[in-house]
Amino acid sequence: MRHKYVVSHHQRFTTCYDEKVNTETIYEDAVKHLLLHAMQGGKSVCMMYGQTGSGKTYTMSGFFQFVADGLFTEIVGDVDFVVSVSAIEIAGSKCYDLIHDRSKVLVCDDGEGNTGLVGATEVEADSTNSLLEVLDNVKNLRSTESTTVNHQSSRSHLVCYINLRRRSSRDTLGELYGQLVLLDLAGSERNEDSFYHDAARRKEAIEINKSHLALKECVRAIGREDNTGFVPYRASVLTRILKSCLWSANSRASVIATISPLSIDTEHTLHTLLCAGQMLEDTPHVSTERVDVKEAGEGEEERMVPIREWDNDRVRNWLCSVRKGKFQKFADNVNSSVDGRMLIRFTHARFTQLCGGDSLAGGHLLKAFRDEVANQDKMLKARRERNAARRK
Repeated sequence: MRHKYVVSHHQRFTTCYDEKVNTETIYEDAVKHLLLHAMQGGKSVCMMYGQTGSGKTYTMSGFFQFVADGLFTEIVGDVDFVVSVSAIEIAGSKCYDLIHDRSKVLVCDDGEGNTGLVGATEVEADSTNSLLEVLDNVKNLRSTESTTVNHQSSRSHLVCYINLRRRSSRDTLGELYGQLVLLDLAGSERNEDSFYHDAARRKEAIEINKSHLALKECVRAIGREDNTGFVPYRASVLTRILKSCLWSANSRASVIATISPLSIDTEHTLHTLLCAGQMLEDTPHVSTERVDVKEAGEGEEERMVPIREWDNDRVRNWLCSVRKGKFQKFADNVNSSVDGRMLIRFTHARFTQLCGGDSLAGGHLLKAFRDEVANQDKMLKARRERNAARRK
């Protein structure tokens, strides 16, 4: 026999935020330590992952301000370092330079297997304002498309490199010292979300989801205890580009998953949380709890008091509730000795008497009472049938 039920999913993350949290709080918890690590000579990556329209790009844009402020506050007066920025957009298998008019960027490997970006522009920023100006231009050059979920959806991955280099005596930016990579992943979509898209847009959605899967598999491979040494970073352009910063010996990363508060997006939310959990550990801690849902009317049956057991107060309460309180004015006409057993024996004349002698009102009240009796009989019959089925 089929039953309705509700399944509750429980997953474990480092920190969870509600819709009231501000961007600064998330930055302090998840990004600031990455910036400090980069300033100490390490490589850090902050990844934004989630459904289209769930707030990834909005949150990442807020991080730009705090990163710029924090970076130049720490290195003020330090003449040994240069801050530089480069940014690329990954759309399918193609890359574009977001510093210099969206020119094409090639992803190439050298003889030692190191991946580099040929054609990517890197510019120096000497203050908070100059860094923010560059980052604003990057956001403006990034392409967006309208989807059924978000009218300004980022249909590409944004990879923004904030580099800390040692100052060179020559006319160059100098040797790379530390690096913070801000990765705003393209919004994931379900097949239902792309139902009305044309063939090109559906292909684009497939490419986005494939790159998400490749990134997840690479992160999981790193965290596996068997330590086989194989990381499938060549599965996508995105993972090839991230190889040098995400899989170095001195790297740290944060994954920030954004979800929608809408019930219609529940399936997508569960998928986002599961993928984020898999990035944290190969076998994420996920528990479910199933609670059976009572059929319509079943709860009323358990709370239902048979009419024969009604006391005087319950008779009065019923009278006040009939037809949305239409008969409430007659409640004082109910004698204190009238209970449910007596009410069952009432004739049309007695109901008319209850209604102050109004025969028409008495007829309506009698019909309402008969409907109440029929409804109770129906629920009791349904209860007996269910109990009999369960015993089988």
